[in-house]
Amino acid sequence: MQFEVVIGLEVHAQLNTKTKIFCSCPTSFGDEPNTNVCEVCLGLPGALPVLNKESVKKSIAFGTAINSKINQKSIFNRKNYFYPDLPKGYQISQFEIPIVEAGEIFIDFEDGSKKRIGVTRAHLEEDAGKNIHHGNVSHVDLNRAGTPLLEIVSEPDMRSAEEAVLYLKKLHAILRYLDISDANMQEGSFRCDANVSIRPKGDSKLYTRAEIKNLNSFKFIQKAIEYEVERQVEAWEDGVYEKEVVQETRLY
Repeated sequence: MQFEVVIGLEVHAQLNTKTKIFCSCPTSFGDEPNTNVCEVCLGLPGALPVLNKESVKKSIAFGTAINSKINQKSIFNRKNYFYPDLPKGYQISQFEIPIVEAGEIFIDFEDGSKKRIGVTRAHLEEDAGKNIHHGNVSHVDLNRAGTPLLEIVSEPDMRSAEEAVLYLKKLHAILRYLDISDANMQEGSFRCDANVSIRPKGDSKLYTRAEIKNLNSFKFIQKAIEYEVERQVEAWEDGVYEKEVVQETRLY
């Protein structure tokens, strides 16, 4: 049996604003732990967030570059997580009405052909802090908490690891050309989650997807997708697909 691969990508791009998304703390990288914090990004009672105007401008610039719809009204929501590096117990993000919707990015193949990849949405949200582990002791650095992120969600239009990498490289280039993100993968300014599933050739149904989290190099993204596709194909051919391939988050 021949299979078709179905891939959708979620990219978190850190916007290169000088201050955080809801307060005036600096976003500089590599400073002493817990020095770039205030009542707002620490989530202290009574603190009121104020939206960073530059983060909105940069999001609109990206939406314009990918021929998307820019919503005249967008809404922030609370997304509940109970992690040590999220002091409020929730992340301020966008869900119902994101700032950018229905865009497109064209990837270029070596033979000169192109393929359109749909962009479902791009929404603003705040980053979490960072857990640092030393033996049996864990520390929390909240310098990064509240850093502005643009989460860019593609349609499941990619059909191979090669197409996924071409899409990411094109997206990376757009962000840098617009000068809205340094997209530095080593510093976590450009992070990718890959949603991967397979289906029999000719089938239009979307089957169970596995999500591979926090990939931060093009090489690792390609290898992770190729490994996951191989795992799912083997499970299907061995008759254990429904048991082995469940909707879950996997690490590479």
